[in-house]
Amino acid sequence: MVIEGDNLQVMLSLRSQYSDSFDVVYIDPPYNRGGNDFRYSDARFHDPDADPDDAEYVSNEDGEKHTKWLNYMAPRLVAIWNLMADSGVIFISINDIELGRLMMLADEIFDETNRIGVIAWRGSSDNNPSRIVIEHEYVVCYAKNIKKVPQRWRTPEDEVKEALLEQYNELSKETPDLAARATRWRALLRANEESLGRLKAYNLLDEKGPYQSARRVHNPKPGGYRYGVSKRGVVKATAKTAYAMPLNGYRFPPATMQRHIDEGRIVFPDKLTQIVQMKDYLVEYKGSLRSVIDIDARAGAYRLKALFGSDFEGFRFPKPMELIELLVGAAGGKDALVLDAFAGSGTTGDAILQLNKKDGGNRRFALIEEGNGEDKYAQTLVAERLKRAIEMDSLNTGFTFMRTGAQLDRKAILNLEREKIAAVICQTDRSGARSGIRAVTGSKFIIGSNQRGEAIALHWLGPVDSEVNVDVINAAIAEAKELGLKTPVRIYGTTCRRSETKSFVFCQIPDEILAQLHLEEEELLEVVEA
Repeated sequence: MVIEGDNLQVMLSLRSQYSDSFDVVYIDPPYNRGGNDFRYSDARFHDPDADPDDAEYVSNEDGEKHTKWLNYMAPRLVAIWNLMADSGVIFISINDIELGRLMMLADEIFDETNRIGVIAWRGSSDNNPSRIVIEHEYVVCYAKNIKKVPQRWRTPEDEVKEALLEQYNELSKETPDLAARATRWRALLRANEESLGRLKAYNLLDEKGPYQSARRVHNPKPGGYRYGVSKRGVVKATAKTAYAMPLNGYRFPPATMQRHIDEGRIVFPDKLTQIVQMKDYLVEYKGSLRSVIDIDARAGAYRLKALFGSDFEGFRFPKPMELIELLVGAAGGKDALVLDAFAGSGTTGDAILQLNKKDGGNRRFALIEEGNGEDKYAQTLVAERLKRAIEMDSLNTGFTFMRTGAQLDRKAILNLEREKIAAVICQTDRSGARSGIRAVTGSKFIIGSNQRGEAIALHWLGPVDSEVNVDVINAAIAEAKELGLKTPVRIYGTTCRRSETKSFVFCQIPDEILAQLHLEEEELLEVVEA
């Protein structure tokens, strides 16, 4: 889903079907830089449904600058917490302006014990003279319940590693000669260089398989072991056959180094003036989400230009897809449900489409974007970006575009036309928790189905004439069978005098809807286009 509207209002509307549902949340909220990056409405802070006529950009001269930012962020983080699954994880991009206040706020909402860590993302290089040259931002990570988060995250590189090993096994069968196999292996890596990341370094082969030559025999600080290493084994440091010793000595004691030599894990350089290295085998590789990430920030702008043309300048500071792929790929499985409440240019949606293409996953997303003042670019930029990405990359997928609509209460529900009330039911029906309801159009009674394939039906001729009788029940069940849907059929109407059976369940309008909305008033999400 791509949803246009205030993210707090939208998240409140999502509660009926998506409470405790999202596996991964990524948000890129305003950094509060001053200028035109953050608009604050005090009226909306006190009432999320208020008209934000008082919204103004927060400047660096505003004495309440940080308070306004906290007032803006706090209710949104609480709403996100309610939508997260118990095992869910949130990543929040931020810079050093609000880093400290964000972590204090997140410690309060998520609890300090659920803080997973802080990532430093180095996205640029700056050679301008300064006291401290700032080349990085941060990504703060919290769990809803850290005890339910796996101890180790698999990354997309783990999937790539397994695919590479499968390819290597095929090469081994087809090419017994090691030298010829090495040539084919390097050609395979070159052909797939863009998608391999760090794994492209595993371009060497021996009888045990692919490996990279790693510089990790030296001790990282003074006080390492001091001895000589030759092709025959460990020798005296002064031996003529010894290779150069690392400045701080070796990491391993002599017996461990000798074992590495005997096992063929040491790489000996051409000259004795050089330091030996170690073989890191591909089969032993374990991906990890590191606390320092190097990803070029310009990649975000390059992606938008690739989709919209080289002259596109319609969005400042878009995040690179590679960053989102890394975070979501590590913290969420192939079936993860992902939320981005500050969708911006739609990078998160684009990244999830690419992840699904790479590993055959079925990740789904909800992107929320209000736009900037009068520029409501959820439809013109976010949705358009995803359409172009799907077309350019030949992806077999799609999304629904929605926007916030009328406010609902008991009277408003009873006055809705059939099409509108069908949309409300598809958003609120309890059997669609986490997965949502798939809308069905063109039928007399059936309006949707849940993930189990059970039919959702509606009999609506207004608040007076919408009794669910035997004829309606039989017709709805027959229609469900014609569509290949299962029973029990959940039939919505105002009254029903028949007892429920294994084939149908009665849902009363408006009580069933109001019960799922939790409140007497709620925002309606209107489906605009698919």
